Amino acid sequence: MSRIGCVWVFVVLVFMGGCSNEPSYRLADGDAISLSELHGDWVVINYWAEWCAPCREEIPELNELRAVAAEQGAVFQVFGVNYDGLQGDDLAGVMERMQIEFPVMVDDPRVALGVPRAAVLPMTVVINPQGEVQKVLSGPQTAHSILASR
Repeated sequence: MSRIGCVWVFVVLVFMGGCSNEPSYRLADGDAISLSELHGDWVVINYWAEWCAPCREEIPELNELRAVAAEQGAVFQVFGVNYDGLQGDDLAGVMERMQIEFPVMVDDPRVALGVPRAAVLPMTVVINPQGEVQKVLSGPQTAHSILASR
C-alpha cells in the first residue's frame, strides 16, 4: 500500500473511532441509550432502592411525571438507576414489586454527568435539553417539585 493510502486508512480509522467514543448505557429491558440521544428533552434520572421507604413513595410521582409535564407543555424523559446495582432477574423483580413504569438504567451515568454518588436517597438528577445537569434534588420529590426545578 502506498504512503498516501496508509495515511487515508489511518484518518478513516481515527474518524470512525472518534464517532463511537460516547458510552451507551444498558437499560433493564435490554435496550441501550446514549446521553446525546436525550438532547432536546428534559431528562430526570432518579436513584432509588427497594429498602428506601421514601423511594417507594416517590415511584408513583415519577410514573406520573411524563403526563403532568405534557399537560404543562414540557417533555420529560424519566429514567431510574438502582442504587444497589441490581441487574437481570433481581432488578426485574424489584421493578415489578415497586411498579416502576419508566426505564431503568443498568449502567450508572453519574460519572459522565459529574454527579457524586447519592448521600441521601432518593436522589433525582434533572438534566436540561442541552444535556447539562440543571439540578440535583435530594430526598423525595413530587412530579410538581421536579417540574419546578427547571
